[in-house]
Amino acid sequence: MLFDEVRRRVTESVADWDDEDVHLRVEETARHPVHVTISSKHPSTYFTQRVDLAADGTVHLPAPDDGFTSVTATGSSARTATSTEEAAALIAGAVSDAVRVLRELQARNLEWARPATQPQVTADDLAAACTLWQGGQNVGSSPVRAAARVLSGVRHYFHADFITAYEEKARTTPEVLAAGVALLRAVNAAQPQDADGWPARVGLPAGGFAGRGISSKPAEDPQIEKRLATGRIEMPLWGVSLSPDVAAGFGTRFLFELVGAFPAVPAWVHSGIKDEEQELITGGQYRVLSQEERDGTTHVRLRWIGASGDRVGSDALLLSVLGAVSDVMDSELRRTADAETLRLGLGLGRDNWAEITRKAESDTARVVRYWELDADWNAKGDDPYTHAAAIRAASRTTTVTADVNSIVAAVLTGKETP
Repeated sequence: MLFDEVRRRVTESVADWDDEDVHLRVEETARHPVHVTISSKHPSTYFTQRVDLAADGTVHLPAPDDGFTSVTATGSSARTATSTEEAAALIAGAVSDAVRVLRELQARNLEWARPATQPQVTADDLAAACTLWQGGQNVGSSPVRAAARVLSGVRHYFHADFITAYEEKARTTPEVLAAGVALLRAVNAAQPQDADGWPARVGLPAGGFAGRGISSKPAEDPQIEKRLATGRIEMPLWGVSLSPDVAAGFGTRFLFELVGAFPAVPAWVHSGIKDEEQELITGGQYRVLSQEERDGTTHVRLRWIGASGDRVGSDALLLSVLGAVSDVMDSELRRTADAETLRLGLGLGRDNWAEITRKAESDTARVVRYWELDADWNAKGDDPYTHAAAIRAASRTTTVTADVNSIVAAVLTGKETP
């Protein structure tokens, strides 16, 4: 058997399957004269399958790794090839099967990432939200973007004191929270279009561009680079312009450009102001397709791959609780698929949080309070599942009257208080 020829034939036969979503590598290793790795390039799907040809001609498939594979999984062996042609055919067939499985997983994950059906947003609420958004970067879009984060539980892609300040303020500002809810729902209900489709939708000539520049911030730039290096970034709400000049006007340290279809709300169409900015309010999970340094600017191409904040709730009582509890570090207000139940999560520190659950229009609310384990707890070990189970076991659950004071009191009641 000619192993060099097997590798050549396999490389040729699988070349068309190596694309934006699937990575294929054919090589020789110390243990196997032919070793093929099939893995996912798409950030929403983790998957790796290997195909090995042993020196005796046996084709072996170790157990695929999808992130949940047991360490004891053994995989399987195909039949033993007796010729170069048969070995190449067996390996190509195994690779084809693995690629098919991977693409099915990717399609399923993309389906899961689609936005949930959204409650309707009235024209007046959308106009008010867009007008507030366009009030200016520091008095408009920044607070509303912060509101989207505190409502969705998605953290900003870099840490900074001014980001924390916006989020703290958003939790206590009802009109900003209302704008965040309206825009999250409107964006997630929008029909995706690409950078040519959106101009056509709003009566502008096609320009083939939708993006936003970011100015340099020495303390934050390394964080942004680190986030982009992960291959994905999530922003519940942000703004892009159809004009390259307007986009660059926000900064030239980074330029984020959207590739492919994405959902959005044309801000000026609903607000009636600042039409020259051609700003689309959008949001979601994004895949980093590429990065390129040109003339001091990091050009980043992003593709929308899923919804963000599409389950946000709008229960007036729980929104009031969100603003009434002090020292909240993280938060999320989420509704169930049928909108019958809402859950407010409040992060109050490491392993220190509360969950408030209320059925729509119910006179009571359920408050579950979790605390960090005592420092001398000797059973913690290194197992995070055991740790989490111990925290749950030590939690306190109470049912209280559905009013702000009763819920806040239950959240703030100490661990040792009966």
